[in-house]
Amino acid sequence: MNGLQPSALFVPEIKPLLAQRRYKELKQDLQEINPSDLAEGWDRFTPFEQVILFKLLPALLAMELFEELEPTQQILLVSTLDLTALGPVLETVSPEEASALFHRLPERTVRRMARVIRQTQSVRLGRDLVFPPQTAGGLMHTDILTLSPRLTAQQGLDQVRAASRLHRMGDLNVIYVTDEQGHLMGSLSPRALIAAPRDMRLSQFMGPVQLIKIRADLDQEEAAKVFSKYKLIAAPVVDSDNRILGVLTVDDILHVISQEATEDIAKMAGTTAEELEEASPGRVARLRMPWLITTCLAEMVVGLIVHRFEGVLAQVIALAGFMPLIAAMGGNVGTQSSTVCVRGLATGHLVPSDWKRLARRELLAGLYMGGGYGLAVALVTWVLYQGRFGLAFPVVVGAGVLFSMTLASTMGAVQPFLLHRLKIDPAVAVGPMVSTLTDLLSVSAYLSLAWLSLSLGWLG
Repeated sequence: MNGLQPSALFVPEIKPLLAQRRYKELKQDLQEINPSDLAEGWDRFTPFEQVILFKLLPALLAMELFEELEPTQQILLVSTLDLTALGPVLETVSPEEASALFHRLPERTVRRMARVIRQTQSVRLGRDLVFPPQTAGGLMHTDILTLSPRLTAQQGLDQVRAASRLHRMGDLNVIYVTDEQGHLMGSLSPRALIAAPRDMRLSQFMGPVQLIKIRADLDQEEAAKVFSKYKLIAAPVVDSDNRILGVLTVDDILHVISQEATEDIAKMAGTTAEELEEASPGRVARLRMPWLITTCLAEMVVGLIVHRFEGVLAQVIALAGFMPLIAAMGGNVGTQSSTVCVRGLATGHLVPSDWKRLARRELLAGLYMGGGYGLAVALVTWVLYQGRFGLAFPVVVGAGVLFSMTLASTMGAVQPFLLHRLKIDPAVAVGPMVSTLTDLLSVSAYLSLAWLSLSLGWLG
C-alpha cells in the first residue's frame, strides 16, 4: 500500500461519475483532490473526459492543475476549450512557460489567443521584441537545468532529481555546465552523469560544446540546418557573450522543418502558407495573380509562335496533336528537377557552388529520359499513322520530346541557383519560370524542326 499512487484511489471513483454525467457530485469530489495528484493521473482519462474535468474545476484549482500538466496536455486544453474562459488560467502561467506553449500551438490558435488574453499577449510580444518568432531565441525553451563545473557527480545527480520532482526542467536530453555568470562551459549526458564516480568533478568529464552552440538571433531555418548536419537531439542557445539562454530540441526543429516545407510548397504554387489555412476568395486571387499573369503573358507568346507556323500545321495537322504532350513532358520533368534543387538549397544540402555538378547531372538525366520517351513516342506515332507522313514525322515528334525533357531538366537545376544568386526566393519563381520557358523553347524547336523537314521534302 505504501507505493500506491493517489490517482489509483480517485480515478475509479471519478470514471463512473463521468460516465453517468453526475457532474454536481463530480464537482464536489474534484475540490478534495490535490491538483498535483490530479495531474499525475491525467493520462488515465480520455481527452473528452479531461476537458469536462477541467471545466468543472474551480478557477484556482484549474490554474494550479494547468501549471502541473505536461505541454502536450496543455496544448490539448488550449486547442479545445473556449479561449475566453481559459484566459484567466493562462495569465497565471510564467512568461517562459507561456512562450514555450505559444511556439507549439498553430499560428491560427495563437492569433485567437492574442485577441483574448491581454496579459499573456503582452508577455509574448515582449519576448518577440528581443527574439522574433522565426529565430532560435523565439523558439527555445528556457526551462533548463545548468550545473556548476565544481559540483561532483553525486551533487549533480541530486540537483537533477530535485529539479525533476519540482517540474523545473524540460526534456532531459543534455545537461549543460556553466560558470557563475551563466557562460556555457560544457555539456554532459545523463548517462555520463550516472556512470561517473560519485566524487568526480563535472569539469573532469564534461564534453565541449564549441561546435553545437546556436546564437539566439539565428534564423530558425539555419538552426534546423545545424541540427540536420550534426544529427543533434538538443543544442544550447547562447547570446553574444556565450551565456546560455535556453535550449532547442529536435522536436522543435521538426516543427520548423514542417513549417518551412509548407511555406516552400505554398510559394511554388504561387501563394502563401496562410492561404492554406484561411483566406477570403479575394485574397486568394490577389496572392496567386502575379505569377499567373507572368505565365499568361508567356503562353500568349507561345500562341504567337504557333501562329507563325500556321502554314506548317496546315500541311501536317497531325503535328498539333503532339504539342500538348511535348509541353507536358517537359513541364513535369522541370518540376521534378527544380523541386529537388529548391529543397536542397533550403535545407543546406546544396550550396551555390554545386550548380555545375547539378546542371551536368540533370542534363544527362534529361537526355536519358528524353531519349527513352522520345523513342517510345516515335514508335507509337509510326504505328498510329502507318507512315502516312513519312519517316520524318515520328522522328520530329520524338526529337521534340527529347529536346523538351532535356531542356526542362537542365533549366530546373540551373534556375534555382540563378535565382538564389539574384537574392530571389527560388521557391516563389522557379515553378512558373521552368514551365513557361520550357513551353516557349520546346514548341519553338518542335515546330522549327517540322518546318525544316517540310522544306527539305522529308515530311508531308
